[in-house]
Amino acid sequence: MNTVPGLTPPGRPAQPYDPEAVPVREAATVALIRDARVGGGVEVFLQHRVPTMQFAAGMSVFPGGGVEPRDYGGGRQWRGPEPRWWADRFGINDERAAAAVRGVARELFEETGVLLAEPAQPGTDVASGPPDPSVPPGHDERRALDAGRGDLDQLLSRHGLVLSAHLLRPWDRWTTPVGPPRRYDTLFFVAALPEGAEADAVTSEARAAEWVRADDAAHAGTLGHLSMLRPTLHVVSDLATAADVDEVLRWQRTITPGGN
Repeated sequence: MNTVPGLTPPGRPAQPYDPEAVPVREAATVALIRDARVGGGVEVFLQHRVPTMQFAAGMSVFPGGGVEPRDYGGGRQWRGPEPRWWADRFGINDERAAAAVRGVARELFEETGVLLAEPAQPGTDVASGPPDPSVPPGHDERRALDAGRGDLDQLLSRHGLVLSAHLLRPWDRWTTPVGPPRRYDTLFFVAALPEGAEADAVTSEARAAEWVRADDAAHAGTLGHLSMLRPTLHVVSDLATAADVDEVLRWQRTITPGGN
């Protein structure tokens, strides 16, 4: 039996825990990409996490996080493939697929300010009062969402928007192996940066964020100059072989259910 380092209050003996009993949480993350400014290829948006995080502390990661109960509560339709399409590709059920698509879009907005959304068709339901598509969601709404107040569907409805799920692509699926005190079954997506959007680093989870050429990131990760978990390095290494964003979006991925 092992003890959990760093998770025991001072003055108390470390409590034994069973690695096999650690729950596997649902998570979703997205590699946000754009065409490289010079020389072809693609750039990927990487966040460099603060060293105090309980998971992947100090690592270079993609935006994302846990899929939450509020992501399951949404019901508005989106633009793009239906939940069954996503479920088939990730090897999960429709309900989880829908929650993951909403959850990864929510996390992307919370952590980078990039909102995968577009104007709804006339007659689309709204949360309260007439929507104003000319006014995009503001920083206060972003902070509220990050603090757990409301959900993505409510935010989009207030502004007369719908989720642009068609901008996402299913990419990979990895499960944390037995051993760590936190485990995740993570669905990896890829999305092209929408025209006119800008990604920022306004999140408490990262000390910095930047656009990096995928081939440079893969090289730095392989040499240990950037600290990456194996799945992150695997994804950037795949992206490093692409000539441009269009090529990435055309790829047909075969995803292994349950992880690699």
